[in-house]
Amino acid sequence: MNLYEIESQAIDKLTAIFEAGKGLRSTPLKRYSGPALEAWTEFVVSLIVEYLQTKYPDARIEFDKDYIPSDFPDCSDERLDMHIKVDGKYVYLHEDRAWLDKPFYSLKRGVFKSISVSCASKLHPNCQFGAVGFCCDYKPELVNTFDRVFGMADCIKVYSLTGRRRNLKVKGVAVNWFETGFNEDTVRELINDIYRVIEDAIITR
Repeated sequence: MNLYEIESQAIDKLTAIFEAGKGLRSTPLKRYSGPALEAWTEFVVSLIVEYLQTKYPDARIEFDKDYIPSDFPDCSDERLDMHIKVDGKYVYLHEDRAWLDKPFYSLKRGVFKSISVSCASKLHPNCQFGAVGFCCDYKPELVNTFDRVFGMADCIKVYSLTGRRRNLKVKGVAVNWFETGFNEDTVRELINDIYRVIEDAIITR
């Protein structure tokens, strides 16, 4: 397996997800979207980890969803949807959300910051945080605000698989995010970014 094959499998699987999601509305759309996105990202990350583990058999690469203990006895443990560790240190932490809106983005920026401070001893020096959504629906000014207040702008990246807002209309009719397709370049960018972060941590051990 190589990166090209991982990209091809990821795109094929996401194409099937989008085909199955066409025409869904309201509650059925919500019930389908979240689990489908999480299953897809787990599939992608597992392929990347499998490939890198074969390439670097002496590295200990772990993929989990467990809570990360705080460094402080009086603080809460933290977690995101997916965590990748190299030799016991977290190198990539990731969250999925079908519709990544302003309240959710704001909440997760707080969680990213909490992990970076409260769980600092468990993190790799170049730990990266990611979030993936079918739609990302908030203004650049919101990102600027949190970059200024919380910092961390250089270690957080958000990926919108469709690159569109939620309430897009086609010929005057509102359509769901599956009906306008996804951006293959964003899929490749996501895969290459995760791959690079993990490999860099392995190489610089």
